[in-house]
Amino acid sequence: MLITMWGKIADGLYMLGEGLCLVYIVKGKEAAIIGGGMSWIAPRLEEQLAGIDIALEDIRYLVIPHAHFDHCGAVPYLKRKMPWIKVLASQAAKNTFAKQKVIDYIELANLVMIERFGLKDQYVKMGLKIDSLPIDQVVDGSSIISLGGGMDIQFIECPGHSPDTMAAYVPKLKAVFPTDAAPTPQGGIDKLSRPSAQYSYTLYKQSLAKLIEREIEICAFDHFAAVTGPDARQVLINGLKLCDDYSRRIVGLYKENGDLEKTARVVAHETLDSFDFGPEDLMMPVARAEVRNILKDAGILLG
Repeated sequence: MLITMWGKIADGLYMLGEGLCLVYIVKGKEAAIIGGGMSWIAPRLEEQLAGIDIALEDIRYLVIPHAHFDHCGAVPYLKRKMPWIKVLASQAAKNTFAKQKVIDYIELANLVMIERFGLKDQYVKMGLKIDSLPIDQVVDGSSIISLGGGMDIQFIECPGHSPDTMAAYVPKLKAVFPTDAAPTPQGGIDKLSRPSAQYSYTLYKQSLAKLIEREIEICAFDHFAAVTGPDARQVLINGLKLCDDYSRRIVGLYKENGDLEKTARVVAHETLDSFDFGPEDLMMPVARAEVRNILKDAGILLG
């Protein structure tokens, strides 16, 4: 079952945000937010946090799954709203956030969406500017955060999309939070976004296979939807199959035109059709990396 509307998914699990940017709250005796979204969803989060049966003071953790602009932009707002929360991320993400040029890029990309949705007044009023992203606690594949009541969050290192990507798993809910380590459903479990291996296509496939090994009844994506029931594991299986199909397509396209840049431009245009995050020049570096990694994985490019 595909869930696209915000609200309660299961006992102890809520979806917040909207469409392109979703975040989740896992609740035991304490609660944690999984996902950092973008700054443009802050007005929606303000309403949603007031509309669920969770006291703000019970929210003790905020997990940034990786250091890309669309997974951390709402963190400064959330930290100002709840200054007691601990922000968690991998060591690699913490290192990335220590670079001012990265923070400047994250702010720029988030501001593009603020302006697109006509939220400049809210940007000023709510103080949504991103000028730093300090991490309070580093987590890795051996880390477990206990929320009480048997509700634990385990972390799974999933390099491939990015070297710092960290999925989460809650055994009590049989819920996996793959972030961008898996293709996202866009209308159904067989209608998925392209695999996005910006670091390594080989590691991306290995990470996705590792997620499928878990017992899964809920698969909660950062974009567009959560999936429940038997479909929750199947959507990841479908995503792994898509990796091979998509690789063949990109390799074929590259062999036709013999030009990585032309191939990447096709990917960038297709990305913007699905994820309208901004102008093409923001997407081209991502598309180049993805095409290059597919060609490396296929043995066409070396190094």
